[in-house]
Amino acid sequence: MRAETNYSGDMAATVARMHARYGRRLTKENYTQLISCTNVSDAAAYLKHNTSYSKALEGVDTVNIHRGYLEELLRRHFYEDYFNIGRFEKIVDDEFYNYLTVKTEIDEILICILHINAGTDDQIATLPIYMNRYTCFDLTELARMRSFDQLLELMKKTPYYPLLLPYRPSNGEPVDYRACELRLRTYYFRRLINAAHDLDDRELAEHIASRVDVINVINAYRLKKHFNADREQIAALMIPVYGRISEKKINELYDAADANEYIALLSKTVYGREAAKTDTDLSSPESAMTFLRYKHIKRAFAMAQSPALSFFAYHSLMEIELNNIVRIIEGIRYNVPSPEIFEMIISD
Repeated sequence: MRAETNYSGDMAATVARMHARYGRRLTKENYTQLISCTNVSDAAAYLKHNTSYSKALEGVDTVNIHRGYLEELLRRHFYEDYFNIGRFEKIVDDEFYNYLTVKTEIDEILICILHINAGTDDQIATLPIYMNRYTCFDLTELARMRSFDQLLELMKKTPYYPLLLPYRPSNGEPVDYRACELRLRTYYFRRLINAAHDLDDRELAEHIASRVDVINVINAYRLKKHFNADREQIAALMIPVYGRISEKKINELYDAADANEYIALLSKTVYGREAAKTDTDLSSPESAMTFLRYKHIKRAFAMAQSPALSFFAYHSLMEIELNNIVRIIEGIRYNVPSPEIFEMIISD
């Protein structure tokens, strides 16, 4: 049962809409039925006729649908839901509430850099063109970029120009993608946390910072397990934002001698204690951290006392559902056994 809230009348109605929409989320039975589909067409038909995605797939020929097109329709539905709520409350341009637009801008810039390094020019095929009315640069122009200098020119009147400028390559060298990604992701999360503080919403800021915890813990574990990276190597690639794990504690993880010691140290953190209480297996930190994050944000949505946290938590949960569906569709397409697909999704 949700706690009483201090929402305004209009926002209370919006929060109620979000809870109603979340009430129509996919159930375990839906996931089971979806995973049992033998091909992408059957999966699309199931979503169209048996779930809340019927409107997103209205008028779509599911018999001949391509996996990429199906995923694009589902992602567009996710974005439209986000903007419909934002427009209703007239908050879509506010510093905090436009975080999905900023994330999209950063994602597409990074994809562009990958294409520049690879010398390919097919980014236009995957661009979310429907986002162009919200982004601070023209997405169709982004798809035409063939060099980092061209990209910088396009970014000149945006916040991304000074972030990218230090990484301009010389002598025909490739762009340092990892450095650009770290700089842009750090900018994104710090901007979001600062906007939450501007709203005087400490709980929201903590939830955003804990999202960074999950990213850092998972990525550091992968570096430790697959490359036996040391603290200096790991720290250089992590987002320097700290949530429920302090900088000191996170550095202790990075100092672990190997992956097994890393897991042992992780078990002594706040996340390790939560894992123990919920019988979550820490032997796979990627799965454990992602699941704990899901439970955390689900609880936040149920108990949120602020409109911003409700908004953020709701769309975080809807994004998890979208990613679950995409993983299932891809698993079906590539004939991944059903038990393995189940392991890839996040649900109760």
